Amino acid sequence: MIAAKAMKGIYLRGKTYWFARQIDKKRHFISLETEDLAEAIQRATLIRNEVVLESGELIRHCVDRYITRARASGDWTLSTERAKGYTLRRWAEELGDVTPASVTTEQIREYHDRRIREGKSPTTTWGNIMTIQGFFRWAVDVERCARTNPVIPLTGRKSSQRIRAPKLTARLDFCSHALRDKLIAECPREDLKFVLYCGFHAGLRRQEIVEARAFWFDLDNGLLHLRKHDGLQFKDGEERTIPMTAEFRGFVAAFGLHEPYMLHPKVKARRKNVYRWDFRRPFEEYMKIQGCPWVTAHIMRHTFASLLASDGVSIFKIARWLGDDVRVVQAHDANLLPGDQDIENSFSRRAHP
Repeated sequence: MIAAKAMKGIYLRGKTYWFARQIDKKRHFISLETEDLAEAIQRATLIRNEVVLESGELIRHCVDRYITRARASGDWTLSTERAKGYTLRRWAEELGDVTPASVTTEQIREYHDRRIREGKSPTTTWGNIMTIQGFFRWAVDVERCARTNPVIPLTGRKSSQRIRAPKLTARLDFCSHALRDKLIAECPREDLKFVLYCGFHAGLRRQEIVEARAFWFDLDNGLLHLRKHDGLQFKDGEERTIPMTAEFRGFVAAFGLHEPYMLHPKVKARRKNVYRWDFRRPFEEYMKIQGCPWVTAHIMRHTFASLLASDGVSIFKIARWLGDDVRVVQAHDANLLPGDQDIENSFSRRAHP
C-alpha cells in the first residue's frame, strides 16, 4: 500500500482499486476497474490530468467507461455498442458539463418529450430511455457516482410521473410488388440501388447493408452468405444464407465486388457514428421524390417478408432468411437448403404473370 499512498486518492474497495477525486467542491468516487496497483496508479494519473474531469464533464467520462465495460463483459455485442453507445454519447453531449449525480428526472423527461416533438417514434424513444436507465443502474450500483437513478420515477409502475411504455403493434405498411420494382428501376444512384436490392430482394437490416462484404456474395451459385466480420455481429448472433434472385444477382455482377466493403469501400468506421456510412439522407430524399416518404430500411425488410408470405412461401423459410427467431425455428427440427428456389419463384411469377 506504500505505492498507493504515494498518490493521494487511490484506495481499495474489495479487490478493485478506486480513485477519490474532488471536483467543484464535490467528492466523486471513480472505479479504476483493476486489481493491479501499478495499473491503478497509471489510470488514476490519466484521470487526474484529463481536462474532461477538470471542466466538470464527468458524465461523458462515465458513459465512455460504461460502454467499454458493457462491451468487454460480453453484455453488449458490437452492434449493440454502436446503437446504444451512440444514443448515450449523444445524450451526454447534450447534457454538457454535468456529473451523473446532478442529472434530474426532469431532464430525462425533457429529453423524452423533445425526441417525441422531433418526430421520433414512441417505441424508439422509450428504448432510449431504457438505455439511459441501464447506465444509471450501473452508475448507482457499480460505479457509485450517482446516489439515485433519475429514470426510475418515469418507468416505475406505481410512480405518479410514469411515462407509459408504448404498446407493441404490428407494422402494416409495406410496398406492393409494383412499387417495389418501380423504386428499384427508377433509382438514379448505383449505391442506393444496391441498398434497395439488399432490402427488397434479401431483407437485410440497415447495418447489414452498410457492412456488406464482397465475400458474402457467391455469384456462381446465387447465394448471399451473411457472415460476421470485424465490423459486424448479427442481432441474434446467427449467420445465415439467403438465395439471390436472378435480378439481384445480375445487378451485383454489374455493380462489382468491392473491397473491403461493397458500399463506399474507402469510408472508414467512426467511433461516435452508428453506421460506417449512413445512407439515410439520400435514401429519404429519393423516397420523397417518389412520393412515398414512409418507406424506410425496415419497410424494405418488412416488404421482403410480407410479399413472400402473401405468395405462399413458408414462414419458417422467411424467418431463416431474415435471421429472426432462429432458435424457435430450429426447435421444430426443420431443414432448409441454402439453394432453395422459393425466392426466385416468387419474383419470377410476378415478372412473368
